[in-house]
Amino acid sequence: MKLNKLKYAVIGALMLPLTSVVVAEESKSAFSVSGNVGLYSDYIFRGYTQTKNDPALQGGFDVEHESGLYAGVWASNVNWTTEGEYMDDNSLELDFYGGFAGSLGETGIGYDVGILKFYYPGENTFAGAGGADTDATEVYASLSKDIGPVSGSLGVYVVTSDDAWGFADADGSTYVTADVDVPVGSTPLTASFHVGRQTFEGVGNEPFDYTDWKVNLEYGINDTFAVGGFYTDTNQKVASWTVKNVYLGDGTGGVYLSAGF
Repeated sequence: MKLNKLKYAVIGALMLPLTSVVVAEESKSAFSVSGNVGLYSDYIFRGYTQTKNDPALQGGFDVEHESGLYAGVWASNVNWTTEGEYMDDNSLELDFYGGFAGSLGETGIGYDVGILKFYYPGENTFAGAGGADTDATEVYASLSKDIGPVSGSLGVYVVTSDDAWGFADADGSTYVTADVDVPVGSTPLTASFHVGRQTFEGVGNEPFDYTDWKVNLEYGINDTFAVGGFYTDTNQKVASWTVKNVYLGDGTGGVYLSAGF
């Protein structure tokens, strides 16, 4: 998932008429609307594949108020819910989020706080049989700072739902992340570096704790389109994170084409 920020075709089609309205109305409105769409060789979420290394079409849009309030929706195809036998007929992830972003006085430090809902529509057979739900809810907070051309951020996500992504009693599980973006000279190329730590609450969930890291290179073709490549890896335990003979946390490289409106 991408927030900013933060992640199908329907939403991508909807963005075009929305943005044309915004361009005409932006100068006299306190609200703005932005959209994004991308084609990825793999959907990687916190270090591991959500599509069994298959391509993903992703997109979403955000509504922001000049006060700092914002809300958005993001979507991607997935298959981990059915491959893991949590659900029978799901192939879509929908994320709904809202929050408030601003800056701390004259410090140049930005902050962002909000709530994020992961929703997987379809029949949740695993939960119906007494297992844990795939849907999840998190609250999040982050701080960011620009030092010259370099941008850095620290963030934390905390699960507030009873279950999350098939983990029972996951309330209180956390994901802590650190990210740095570095422009490469005066070119439209940006190098990004990420490290995150996921820990799970709940009886029997500790073996699933792990750390992930990622290196990303993105080239801005113009103000709308960008192309990029990445490599990501984890230290997930093979015994815990292997589904149908596929190790989800293995090192993975990929490419993508994205557009922002």
